[in-house]
Amino acid sequence: MKRAHLHRWCLLAAATCIGSAVGCNGAVPPTAPDAVAVTPVEGPTGSGRTSAFVRTGYAVAGTATLVTENGVARLTFSSNFNIAQTPGPVVYLNTTNNANTGQPLRVGALQSRQGAQTYTFQVPPGVTYGWVLIWCDPFNVSMAHAPL
Repeated sequence: MKRAHLHRWCLLAAATCIGSAVGCNGAVPPTAPDAVAVTPVEGPTGSGRTSAFVRTGYAVAGTATLVTENGVARLTFSSNFNIAQTPGPVVYLNTTNNANTGQPLRVGALQSRQGAQTYTFQVPPGVTYGWVLIWCDPFNVSMAHAPL
């Protein structure tokens, strides 16, 4: 009887450890509308605004370029983009450097932790975004940002 009780306790302890390792800490991700993706051929052209990513908690390199035209945005990360391994990275645009304040727009899950990538999507009228954020949604913390 004691052996069965010990076995159940070990299984419970293991499940608890595994759950905490994958980010089940009860954090609630930022509340933000999802961007509506558009096909790349509809995307804006031009040089836009470019800025280097800044580390806010995780090692990062590379730049982000945002071009907005006629309600459509194209966000491009440079070929040397690289960010540390963390759970649940999500790309946001915002009017502040915090996905929990301002007027955040959830662009989508980070396509890759390294290399060039492009996101093309609709933006709401009248909002001027000044920040590209990479946010860890499972823990609701900033990973990196690029001030535009």
